[in-house]
Parts: sequence; structure tokens; C-alpha cells
Amino acid sequence: MICSSLPSITGLECHPINDDGSVAMIETAFCFEDGDSFPVYVQKIGGQVRFFDDGGVLLHFMGRGLQFENHRRTRFIKAAGEPFGVSLNEIGEFEIWAPADKAPTAFSNYISALVSITSWEKQQVGTQIDIAHFIDEVGLYLRAWKPKANLRPEPQYTGISGNTYTLDFDLDGKAVVAITTHPNSVSSALRKLLDIRSSPANSKLQTLVVLDDRFDQEAAKRESLVLESVASVLPMTRLQKNAGSSQRAQ
Repeated sequence: MICSSLPSITGLECHPINDDGSVAMIETAFCFEDGDSFPVYVQKIGGQVRFFDDGGVLLHFMGRGLQFENHRRTRFIKAAGEPFGVSLNEIGEFEIWAPADKAPTAFSNYISALVSITSWEKQQVGTQIDIAHFIDEVGLYLRAWKPKANLRPEPQYTGISGNTYTLDFDLDGKAVVAITTHPNSVSSALRKLLDIRSSPANSKLQTLVVLDDRFDQEAAKRESLVLESVASVLPMTRLQKNAGSSQRAQ
């Protein structure tokens, strides 16, 4: 009785969308912060299974007013998927591939990544910060502070878990992450940096967190104490002063 009623009990249903049944849409009870359903599709190709969104995540946020005119503005989506092995491909699809016998784990990771995105979305309600703009700001101030340094955007590092992470900048070999004081942003940075620094290959890697303290200095002080366990912490106001001092000295 329960098994036959499982779709109505759990909200899980599968609807084939091509003739041979190799691609299907999966209905779930999971939703984004505004009530939009998670976009979940599954495709089987040979011995591989792909769970993907058919561009639904980007469309969801575009519907909420976000613009994705450059790749930096998709960083929060990529960051949410990285710990779960879910990536944003070149045509804007959020996806994960796995051998057919590992499909249940891939499905779990895909849903977990969407839940992580929703958690980020909830944290942004009522805030004015544009994280892509903030990262651009940090890049400008780093260049002003260290005009002769080699500043490279979006370096990649592999953690001890085997996951590859894209951080914000490489400043003369030092990995730089720019974050706000939102708990989600802080916990994501901690998880990435801990994984990266735990790898023997990164044992000599120096890390720097640029923390935006301009809106809540008390929160910034608290979060700095936690972040200093994995990286040096530079408040944004201090970076701005350093950049100004450097320009005046020239």
C-alpha cells in the first residue's frame, strides 16, 4: 500500500521526455526560496547517468532579477556545486555525471547542491551586497595596493578530498578569497580552504581572506577569529587604506 502511494507521499515522480525514455524529468517536493520547484532531469548515455537542470538554475535567478552578463556572476552557483561534484557547464547547465551504479549517490549530491544554492538564496534576502561587484572591487584594490604583483583571477586548487575549487585571485602565489560576513559565505570559505590546505601538495600555500567589514564590523570581528584558523584575514576597510597609501607613495 505504502509503496504504491510513494509518489504522493514523497512528491517524487518521473516523466519521460523523449521517445526512448533515455531522458526524463523528475518531480520533487524540493523548492527554491520563492517556491519554484527544483529543476531535476536525468539522462542515461551508455553506462553513464547525468543529473542536470536544463538551464533551470540560471533561469530561476534571472527571473528574480539577477543578470549573468559575465562568468563572475555565476560564481555562487559554481561554489555551491563544487563540494558535491556538481558543475556549471559551458552552456549554463548545472550537472553531475556518474557511472550507472553510482547514480543514487550522484542524485543525492545533485539535490544537496541545489539545497546549498537555496541556502545561499535565503541568506541574501533583504541584503544589498552584489558579490560579483565586491570581488571586482577587491581585485581593483589589490592591484592598487600591489601594483607590481602578479594578480591572476580565478586560480584553481585541488583539495585533499580530490575536489577542485576555483578561488578569487592568486596574488604572487598567495590564494585569495573575497567574502562577506554572511554565515553561508564564511562556512563555504572555511570548507574550501580547509580542504585545500589539508592536501600535501598545498602544504606551502599561503591563503588570504578579504572580509567585507564595511556593513557590520562586529560580525566581521567575530568571523575573523574563526577564519584565522585557516588563513590570514584582511578586512576590506584595511585593504582600501593599504591601496590608498600605496597610491600616495608613488
